[in-house]
This record gives sequence, C-alpha cells and structure tokens, in this order.
Amino acid sequence: MFRIRRFNILKTSTVVALMYMVIVTVIFVPFLLLVGIAGMSVNDGPTQGAGAIGVLGIGVFLILFYGILGWVFTAIACAVYNIVAGWVGGIEVQVEQVTPPTPPPAWLAPGTTPPSAPPTAPPPSAPAS
Repeated sequence: MFRIRRFNILKTSTVVALMYMVIVTVIFVPFLLLVGIAGMSVNDGPTQGAGAIGVLGIGVFLILFYGILGWVFTAIACAVYNIVAGWVGGIEVQVEQVTPPTPPPAWLAPGTTPPSAPPTAPPPSAPAS
C-alpha cells in the first residue's frame, strides 16, 4: 500500500499547465489554421494577411491563457489537497507488480499464438565405430 501525502505545488502546477498548453495547441491550431485560410480566401486586397495575423494572435493568446489558468487552479488544488491530506493522511493507493508477458519467439509470424512447446529434434545418433 502506498500513500500520496502531498504534491509539490510548483512542479505539479507547471506540469499540468504545460499539458493544458499542449492540448490546446493540438486542438485549436488546426481549427485556427482553417479559419485563417478561409479568412484569406474571402479578403482580397491590401488587408488580406490581417485576418491570418489576427487568428495567429488569438491562437497564441488561447494557449497562454489556458496555461496560466491551468497553473493557477492546479496550484490552488494542490495546496488544498496538501492541507486536507495533513488532516486525514492522504490518498492510499494499492499497487501490484506484474510481470510482462514473454515475447513470442522471433521465428513466429505476427498475430499467431506460439505452440505449447517448441518442436524438438531427435537426438543425433552416435557415429558407428
């Protein structure tokens, strides 16, 4: 049995904030690129690139906004958890060590199950003297 007694507030908040930023980047960047391309095809003239720059600015703002908010709220949650865990002892987690399955032999085709025992060759006969 293992017990989570406390979280390091700064490290945990930083990791979660970076995870938020990566998730927002993965989700919103393709969407914002499509919006920017659509905006460029509608606008003709000297302000054609202004829409793309605006969409890029919004994307950067959203990424930073989610990262900062994620950091702040995770820091608050970690601080509250650390206080409560000091009162009640934290969260207990039961872990179990498992052994990974043995890999199939190299001669076995992928997707097939290995036989119960590899075929054995008969012992070599002794030379006649």
